Amino acid sequence: MFFPYNTDAPIYYFPIITICMIAVNIFAFGYELAYPEQIEPFTLEVGNGIHPLQWLTSNFLHADLMHLLGNMLSFWAFGLVVEGKLGLIKTLCVYLGIGVIYGVVVQILMLGAEPGHCLGASAIIFGMMAMCLIWAPENSMDCVLLIFVRPFFFDVRIKTLVGLFLGLQILVLILTGGQLSSEFLHTVGAVVGFVAGILLLKSGQVDCEHWDIFSVWAGRHQMTDTERKKRDKETPKTKQQIIEQINKRQNMLVEGIRSAIQDGTPLPAYIIAQKIIKEFPNMNVPESDLLPLIRLLLEKELWAEAVTMMQEYLKHYTEKAAVIRLSLAHILVKMNKPRTAIKVLVKIDFSLLDHSQRKSFHSLIELAQRTARTLEQQGVYELVEDW
Repeated sequence: MFFPYNTDAPIYYFPIITICMIAVNIFAFGYELAYPEQIEPFTLEVGNGIHPLQWLTSNFLHADLMHLLGNMLSFWAFGLVVEGKLGLIKTLCVYLGIGVIYGVVVQILMLGAEPGHCLGASAIIFGMMAMCLIWAPENSMDCVLLIFVRPFFFDVRIKTLVGLFLGLQILVLILTGGQLSSEFLHTVGAVVGFVAGILLLKSGQVDCEHWDIFSVWAGRHQMTDTERKKRDKETPKTKQQIIEQINKRQNMLVEGIRSAIQDGTPLPAYIIAQKIIKEFPNMNVPESDLLPLIRLLLEKELWAEAVTMMQEYLKHYTEKAAVIRLSLAHILVKMNKPRTAIKVLVKIDFSLLDHSQRKSFHSLIELAQRTARTLEQQGVYELVEDW
């Protein structure tokens, strides 16, 4: 006799449902022994219509003591892994769900078959085997092999153990031409388990710590957290998600600038514009938002902030550059930076200025020169910047 009894797979929950389901199966078997004539209506009938109640009840019935013992020993080992990762409620749903779906599938597929009866928790156990293969292929099961009365203890990888069990069922199923048999029922349960295991994994209902079969195939189980995060960012899906998140963040910041400008509060708009500049070096504050922000800063006489935004405008835009330079030069003179103001003015394309702007240009040049001479006579020398 051979059976697994323990595992080294990480488990996070005590196996309450596993123990309870074993107890229910044992109780049901006791009821079978006491009232054998009442059991047949609760087995899974095939070739004789659809019987929904049997989809559930047949999973708790067993043909004899060895059938019960073999199933419960296997259920204990694989239930440790499944419930250890899922917890009480989800494991109960999985146990009953696999059994019910298996019952539905078998009765429908066998509507035209010879009448017969099926019973036992084997399909659920094979479903849980399949889930273990998906979630913990590289972990091991502690097993015991009884030869007469002598036990031999050893451990085997879950992928090897489940692969042997399932491979044997499929081989017999092929050799018998797919006839209704225990191998057929086990295979149906395994298919249901595979589907359930993948869905629960992909939906984030179970944490396999990157040791699930997909992570193992991809080599993620041998990576550090940093390497995994770097690799995740390189996938097309993740790249698209990152782009969408960046676009969402950028749109939110721009909307924040517009809202602050509409409220007549330039400082919040200025702060948000600075966030855009720092967070997204390849993004420019839209010209349609930058110009109103500059005007509002000037109205509130927030000179330093206005200068910063004017610099930003001159880095990226040209349409209103001449006007911006005139305003910038005027502020710089007020800030005792006349030489810098002159450098700002001389970069203006004079041909783009109208009569009034040319007059302002000449006045600013003269004012900046006078201010520079006065400051230098006072011993104040400016560190000239090139804007």
